[in-house]
Amino acid sequence: MAKLEFETCRGVDEGSSSTSAPVATTTNSRLEVRVDARTEPKHRKRRIEKVPLTMRRDEKTKGYFDPMVVSIGPYHHGKKELQMAERIKPLVAELFISGSGKGMDEFRKNVLGIVDDARSCYIEGSTDVYSDKEFAEMMLLDGLFVSVFIEYMTPGYGDDTFQYELTEHLGQHDTDLVAGDIMSLLENQLPFQVLELLMSLKSEHHNLTDMLDKMVHSWQSRETTRQDKRIDDTEQPIHFLEYIWLWRNKLSQSNHTHGTSGNSKRRRLDYFYSFKSVAELKAKGIYARRGSDFNHRDFKFKSFFFFAVLEIPPIILSHRSFTWLSNQIAYEWTPRNPNNLPTMAFVNFMKSLINTRDDVKELRTRNILFSSYTSDEEVVQLFNNIPTFGLEDFNIYDEVKHRIHEHYNNKVKTWFAELIHNYFSSPWTFIAFVAAAALIIMSFLQTYFTISPRNYKLIGFNFTCGLSLFSASSSFHESCWCVWTICEPIVQRVNVCMFS
Repeated sequence: MAKLEFETCRGVDEGSSSTSAPVATTTNSRLEVRVDARTEPKHRKRRIEKVPLTMRRDEKTKGYFDPMVVSIGPYHHGKKELQMAERIKPLVAELFISGSGKGMDEFRKNVLGIVDDARSCYIEGSTDVYSDKEFAEMMLLDGLFVSVFIEYMTPGYGDDTFQYELTEHLGQHDTDLVAGDIMSLLENQLPFQVLELLMSLKSEHHNLTDMLDKMVHSWQSRETTRQDKRIDDTEQPIHFLEYIWLWRNKLSQSNHTHGTSGNSKRRRLDYFYSFKSVAELKAKGIYARRGSDFNHRDFKFKSFFFFAVLEIPPIILSHRSFTWLSNQIAYEWTPRNPNNLPTMAFVNFMKSLINTRDDVKELRTRNILFSSYTSDEEVVQLFNNIPTFGLEDFNIYDEVKHRIHEHYNNKVKTWFAELIHNYFSSPWTFIAFVAAAALIIMSFLQTYFTISPRNYKLIGFNFTCGLSLFSASSSFHESCWCVWTICEPIVQRVNVCMFS
């Protein structure tokens, strides 16, 4: 896995007016997240933020940011609807501890030793209602629950016991929702250092960074070479969701930050283009094709003379996909997080490509979009519901958008595609064209043979004989004569209908 570097690991005090933020960059295949220590006050620390109010107040995203089964951390702790999972946390904790050779008291003692650091990872005031002992117990039980989940999800570490226990106590439906609550929600996270501590207490082979690396790469059924396997305390991400975000974006992370561009002289208007949906691009001869990589940044455009191809990475949409995307955007939007907004840029690009259900249908037909939703219209609506407010790093997709724009507005390259789209978009128009062309050809043949009669014209030559002679003809002139003999009754009938 690419090495995750944090020059300083800081947070934000609620209500802070500081605008400094870490910058995500890629250097020699390493993802680096840096905070400028010269402009960042030393007493400030990066924290597990809450979803910005501008997003949470949006009715269209209601339910996207709250856990459905299990609470992790203090922000949703104690909610009535989540008590069923609270009752099985001690049982799940025993699953983890039983293989460590240590007792619960030893785990509890170690967590209590970092309780102040753990508190400082949350928004100021959000943990005041808990004593040190109560907060440590929350961190312990929630941390062990997440640790067992990570074991279960990592090849070579866990077994099906965790899945069995959850299903036994929660049912299959709620069990299926647990993964989304743990991995997708910004407000349902634990400090990374708590998880690292618990894993290290289990055994020396339980290195959290190595396990997460194996887990996320198993999702793609492939292994990648890692330059650095460990992330030490000064370089670790603040929480699990940030780790997933960094992994999702590390392979093609931009060197730009939000508000800065490769060409500072460009106006904001220069980043907006006239092309829109997939269907509109198709009308101009620009066809969508599935890309080979699932990386959301891997859009490619190839322009040819009369047509072009837009390669779009495969997109798999489940009922938790929009929750995940919304929380990734919320993470990008909070203070002092990597701020080049790749998830916002991706969602905005997809919003421009998907305007109607016809666009969704075209992407499905091309095996680009795979959806568990029953209605294409529902997919359109859900994309539109994700709040981005038009914000993004416009540089991320600017090159491919600019190339699409150039082809889209090139009249020479698009006139032939428009001709086909406007006049031959259905088989009936094509059949009508063929019929009209055949009528013109037959009229030409009638005129030709009227002007140049042949002395070997066969009287009473019927349709069947015409076919036989055509198959046996050896010259162009004989072939033409046979075709005319076959078509003459049709032409005469057409003439009668037209001029009677």
